[in-house]
Amino acid sequence: MGDYVVILLTDDKDLQKFVSKRIVDSGQTVSRFDHPEYPGHAAFIVKTPDDLIRKEAEGWGFLKRDEKGFKREYLSSQHDLFEPSYTSQGDVKSLFSPSEVSYITHELLKRVKMNDVPDFFPRSKSGVLPSDSMLLALERVQIVDCWPLHCNAEERSIAWKIGPLKRSFCDHVEHYFGSNVSLYFAWLTNYIIWLIMPALVGSVVFLYHFMHPDINVDNSMVSPIYTFFIVIWGVLFVKSWDRDCAGHVCDWGINAVKWRREVRSGYFGRKRISPVTGMPERYFPPQDRLFRYSVSACVTILMLILAFFVMVISLNLQGYIHKYSYSKNYLLYTSISWLCDEGEYFDPTGKGPMPSLLLYIPVILHVVIIQVLNKIYQVVAIKLTNWENHRSPTQHENALYVKRFFFEAFDCYIALFYLAFVENDIVLLRKELVSLYTVDSIRRLSTETLIPFITRKASRAIASKEKDSNCSERIDKDYDKDSYEQFDDYLEMIIQIGYVALFAGAFPLAAPLSIICNILELYSDIFKLTYITRRPIVHRITDIGVWSTLVKGIVLLSVFTNLYIFCFTSEQLMTYAPSLFELIPLEAEEALKSGSDHVHVIADGAGMAVATIMMSLEHIVLFLVAVIWITVSETTPAVEDELARREYVKFLTSHDTNSVTGLSLMSVDSSAVEKAGAATDNEE
Repeated sequence: MGDYVVILLTDDKDLQKFVSKRIVDSGQTVSRFDHPEYPGHAAFIVKTPDDLIRKEAEGWGFLKRDEKGFKREYLSSQHDLFEPSYTSQGDVKSLFSPSEVSYITHELLKRVKMNDVPDFFPRSKSGVLPSDSMLLALERVQIVDCWPLHCNAEERSIAWKIGPLKRSFCDHVEHYFGSNVSLYFAWLTNYIIWLIMPALVGSVVFLYHFMHPDINVDNSMVSPIYTFFIVIWGVLFVKSWDRDCAGHVCDWGINAVKWRREVRSGYFGRKRISPVTGMPERYFPPQDRLFRYSVSACVTILMLILAFFVMVISLNLQGYIHKYSYSKNYLLYTSISWLCDEGEYFDPTGKGPMPSLLLYIPVILHVVIIQVLNKIYQVVAIKLTNWENHRSPTQHENALYVKRFFFEAFDCYIALFYLAFVENDIVLLRKELVSLYTVDSIRRLSTETLIPFITRKASRAIASKEKDSNCSERIDKDYDKDSYEQFDDYLEMIIQIGYVALFAGAFPLAAPLSIICNILELYSDIFKLTYITRRPIVHRITDIGVWSTLVKGIVLLSVFTNLYIFCFTSEQLMTYAPSLFELIPLEAEEALKSGSDHVHVIADGAGMAVATIMMSLEHIVLFLVAVIWITVSETTPAVEDELARREYVKFLTSHDTNSVTGLSLMSVDSSAVEKAGAATDNEE
């Protein structure tokens, strides 16, 4: 249930015996097999005995449900008082889930210390300390691969059979894969549910525009109402997830471990005595990392300039930058923009050759080039983050994720920001937003849903054979699979939130379309986890980390982007206050390029009034956002009560020699409590 495979990429027999002996000395059992591809290289199956699992579960403070139905910290001395709730093999019930056993096994492997470093241990690039974890030292010399093996096919496919839309789905994902995976699915499920209301409102806005051909996103009086709704919706969604996350973590019995200071395998620095453990450790001064941050920033800026240049070429090919546009003096490239002239290949009016095909070539090329640049920057970002030398895996991941997010978000949003805030053209903004959203959704669904669907039958056939397969066959089948990468799953959803929230008034159909895409994404992701990738390493996390911060940043930014679009980019404010603006008719060719026969400008002497309106609305919306943020708690009263109850049980357990007697206080009859309360009232 918690089997781990440790593959040593070396044929050194002494090193293999050393590793095997150290693992066995830690209390775990080891079975040796040959490497799936390289004979002579060792593959160890590591298992943790039940008694060691119980001891570690008590040390980590795992919460388990006792015979009275209360969750409290597990005590191995009271093992029989806890109710088994997980099926381990056949119909046998186990107290610990597969994810918990996998977590304990991995933690025990990481805890095996080097102590005396043998002469045959590889020295190059290692700088191994006696206090280092053996697994960490092996990772530093790049001769080890380690991951948890899948359980039998029936056990791993429970979540897939239940389906992502059932209430118990996330619980089963946590049961098998751990909270680092299950919180992603919980977040995505919460996002889909919260999209239902903006999907309904956005559909009504779309139907309203459809039934009134003279009204569009540019001059609609309804769009600003929808925009305001989306801004408030974004804040409520963020707070809802905080509460939902706290509820899931409470239900799963996961406690935040704040004292841990994990060291990443690639971390280097001078040796010193740790002020925490008193053992030798590596230390890299934070001030030395500032120079590395500045170099990373410069490299990233250069890559962003390249991405900006690609955006300019794309907008020239799509006809968005032309001789009448605001940027005609410095962003217009006539050597390629002529392809969008009337009757040419990429004529946006559809008068060119094969308009149903050629018209979409620039958008498709833009999306493809964006993906290529993202792949290139992914390699660059990994090298830069490694060079920055972060101590913990969490710090390393956060630095990498922030770099990649801002670069890929810049790629996706820069053209939209240009059209909204430079060209001030909501018609072109809507057109580009619809194009990018559509092409990107098709790309994502085809690569992540259709392709896995095609391989589904083959994978199921393989899974059916795995029921009775032995350990060596399980290694062979897992070895060729890719590791599970969660970054792209989060990134795509957060970029999508930007499409929905940052330019809400320009594309009200983004929300209903996103529901369909995200349901398919849910099924695709769980299928990928179940059949396509290796089983991920379990991390008992209590939140989604930096991704939550990025979503909050997008929601806050949407206040300013939507207000600017309302006041300046579109004619929406003009429909409410026509005296503050005036219309300027366009020449025929200019109107053809822009998609409108006029432009609106602020009337003479009305600039201060428009600025005042925008600033007043901004302060009102930000005030409402602050009120929601402050008044809506991040946890529900039920969760607060449950956490307080657990602290109370822990207090009783630690202060009462007879823990069972102490815990019996938790089951006092409610009628006795009422009588005691009445007596107190009478005394008063």
